Amino acid sequence: MFRHILLPISSEFYPRQALERALFIADSIGSAITVMYIIERKTINQTDKLSDAYRTTYEREETAEDITEEHKNAADNIVFTDAKNIKTPDLVYEEKVVEGEYSTMVQHELSSGDYDLVMMGFQKQCILNYRILDDAAVPVWVEAGGTGSQQIIAVCTNLGMNTVVPRISAELADALGWDLHVLYVVDTEDSVQVDTAGERSKRKPVGDLTDTGERFLDAIDRPRVTTSLVTGSLPKEMAKAARQFNASLVVVGQQQKKRLLKNLGKSTRRKIAETCEYSVLFVG
Repeated sequence: MFRHILLPISSEFYPRQALERALFIADSIGSAITVMYIIERKTINQTDKLSDAYRTTYEREETAEDITEEHKNAADNIVFTDAKNIKTPDLVYEEKVVEGEYSTMVQHELSSGDYDLVMMGFQKQCILNYRILDDAAVPVWVEAGGTGSQQIIAVCTNLGMNTVVPRISAELADALGWDLHVLYVVDTEDSVQVDTAGERSKRKPVGDLTDTGERFLDAIDRPRVTTSLVTGSLPKEMAKAARQFNASLVVVGQQQKKRLLKNLGKSTRRKIAETCEYSVLFVG
């Protein structure tokens, strides 16, 4: 299970529900947590550009320092104060303030620490670049807020190895005392079967992929676990199931899509984060 959680919070967007959930999860599973407040350098640069023609170099530097100080005060007086009021006394907790671009600073912190989970908020139409969704080498939990039904949905598919998702989902369900539903999606956009080594087969009939999915679900033998199989688009079917179960968390793994589909438009993770109204844990 996760030992050290990183919760990055941008000066552009304060996801208080992500803070609450991260502290709850850390306390429930005995994990340490670091809350990192990121002062967006982009905001300071934009302020400089708007008034370059009217200020001296000294005045620009002074304004940048003022903005930085305001954000530091916001971190102390709002974010870190909230965290200290919510967390339990014995929780291993650290806080820090850094300056830079959101995903870049998160990646830098991951490379220099012993983190094994990132928890974060997500906001559509935001200046933040959520590149970290694809770049992080550790699982990323995108918290959407809401109480949910204490139900975890583990999403397996013909395009995944389906090893990490069931394991982590079961461990979380046991640790939190939540119910678990395993959803197997036969993704008709890419009709191949991926094995446990991540190798793609040749194209197969949907019927064959469905049979494989049903055998996978039949082999699950755990109490308080329900299962179902659907065919269609992974992001759409996942979002539909999350609504049906009012899920507290949806767990989804890496998809071994063909290169053409990988390169078309937004990443699958970004699309899922935008379309699913529930919290999502990306693993693998």
